[in-house]
Amino acid sequence: MRFLALMSFFLFISTNNQTNTDVEKSLQVHNSARAEVGVSDLMWSKELEKDAKNYAEILAYKDSGLQHSKFGNDQGENLSSFFKSSTKNGVESFIFSKTPLTDASIGWYEEIKDYRYSKVQGRSTGPVVGHYTQMVWKNTTHVGIASAISKTGVVYVVARYYPAGNYIGEYPY
Repeated sequence: MRFLALMSFFLFISTNNQTNTDVEKSLQVHNSARAEVGVSDLMWSKELEKDAKNYAEILAYKDSGLQHSKFGNDQGENLSSFFKSSTKNGVESFIFSKTPLTDASIGWYEEIKDYRYSKVQGRSTGPVVGHYTQMVWKNTTHVGIASAISKTGVVYVVARYYPAGNYIGEYPY
């Protein structure tokens, strides 16, 4: 019975953890990054958010790490995951961020420290900067972000962008 109660708890969290404040803050992080490089703001898309939520729930269900989806529709994708727990008196408890979409967006933006303006390259051995370049891709106009929490407490965050960016051989802005 305790197991069923825990499963219900995680399913509840998985589907109800997104707040309007988190959506607004994550969009603000994206649009501030875009303003820095002189490209227009992104608009929030409920359709992209729905696609992101569906894939976040798949990742949370599988709970085997981050793997980009095979989803097409000219959508770009950023992924992130977090795990935070604490142990008190021998009991592990999960501590969930109230702003996972914003936390992920800030993490993607922080790749700017490793980015040197250039055309997008194929797979490289250098630092990861593709999340940042997708955020600021000049032709991208819409974003939707969502999260889901696995039964082990991993928070999976998925962002979907339309149209996609990060085309090899092109400048992001």
